[in-house]
Amino acid sequence: MAGAVAPSPLAEPGLWIERVGDKTFPSGCPALFLDRDGTINVDTGYPSNPRQVLLRGEILPVIQAANDAGWPVVIVTNQSGIARGYFGWEAFAAVNGRVLELLREKNCSADLVLACAYHEAGKGALAAGDHPMRKPNPGMLLRAAEILRVDLGGSIMVGDKEADIEAGRRAGLSRLFLVGGMGAMAERAALAEVRANRRP
Repeated sequence: MAGAVAPSPLAEPGLWIERVGDKTFPSGCPALFLDRDGTINVDTGYPSNPRQVLLRGEILPVIQAANDAGWPVVIVTNQSGIARGYFGWEAFAAVNGRVLELLREKNCSADLVLACAYHEAGKGALAAGDHPMRKPNPGMLLRAAEILRVDLGGSIMVGDKEADIEAGRRAGLSRLFLVGGMGAMAERAALAEVRANRRP
């Protein structure tokens, strides 16, 4: 309808769910789950300025391989900076838009973004000590699986913190990769897993 306003990605005060693009995926396919700050882009500490976004080149082949394999790529990111009042959803949207733009420039794409702003140090509606959507809890991965109908057991999680790995474990994933240090060993291992599990 002309002039219609697109629905806000905010599903609730502290939960952002943004479908990116219109690709469809077969039910039961695996997905590549990625943390954002420190995994896809360099973590500058509560990123809120899109001009400062810099991608981590090591993760790009993994995303490209998932795209080529027809797997959905899902970003699941904790954003306690919003809960703490350092910046708002508008700044998050600008940074996230820049991350997606830079990925497209590298022939990579993400299909779904979930962000959780609940935190025990939060203010108002965002004050929540152990919210099910905040990693290490698996809520964002479970919600993404519902939306895209993916096979969590066959999926891969890549992150730069133990909370990312634990969230994947609690969601039923067995292929979990912690990046950082040791060169790009985790990224190479994740890449090998995606390539080895491509559907014929």
